[in-house]
Amino acid sequence: MSLPHILLGLLSEEPRTGYDLERAMREDLDSIWRAKFSQIYPVLARLRRAGHVHLKVLGPRGGPRRNLYRVTAAGRREFRAWLATPLPQQGKDPLLARIALLDVLPPGEQRAALFSLDRSLGEEVRRLRSSSAPAGSRLQARRGAIDRLEAGRRWLQALARESAAGPPAIPAKKK
Repeated sequence: MSLPHILLGLLSEEPRTGYDLERAMREDLDSIWRAKFSQIYPVLARLRRAGHVHLKVLGPRGGPRRNLYRVTAAGRREFRAWLATPLPQQGKDPLLARIALLDVLPPGEQRAALFSLDRSLGEEVRRLRSSSAPAGSRLQARRGAIDRLEAGRRWLQALARESAAGPPAIPAKKK
């Protein structure tokens, strides 16, 4: 996923300040993408140099100077092209990496690790369900994140049951 494209999408809705972008991401997109101010502002600078956003400095009437960003026509084209591009194979999955390396641990520690991972996914599901629901396609993305987390929990629980039962029996060779 691409932070520049997420910012272009948010700016396609309406012009925003960096603070507004961070808040929109925290409130509406937290289940799928997180970014801090220290990540957002350098990306906005690159988008500006690429001609994808325009910066308007709002004067200091009764407060500090604020930078208002709006997407340009080139930025809208780039965002739409990104939306239509097939998903790349990520090749990075922290959960699957942990599972792939579980054999390093003794069986009891493997089960404990599986339970810990399950617990952390469950906490994330509860957090997402308890936070205010976004609208429209962001709600659908939140539902997708919850469904993915719940599927991960079911899988981890099945792995823990298999681990508790011991290794699978190796069938005898037929003569």
